[in-house]
Amino acid sequence: MKAKWNDLSIIDKVITIVSLASSLLVLVFGILQIFNIWDKAINVAIPLMGITTLCQAYTFWNKSRKVAYFSIGSAAFIFLCAIGVFFLT
Repeated sequence: MKAKWNDLSIIDKVITIVSLASSLLVLVFGILQIFNIWDKAINVAIPLMGITTLCQAYTFWNKSRKVAYFSIGSAAFIFLCAIGVFFLT
């Protein structure tokens, strides 16, 4: 069943907007990195991927806990890799 926008709670609306905004920013920073416009754009894009994954975990929490736990684990891995890359470069 698909929920309508007006039927969602405030927190669900905020999570949806944050997820869409961070996904869009990942695309923008990825394009900036690919075309060598900004060399350090990947340092911003990778943590934004982690935020998107955490939003996905919140969205799936009531639908499928296995997917939510996997999303939390992958977000933790993404953040650890981002911290490692940040300090190594």
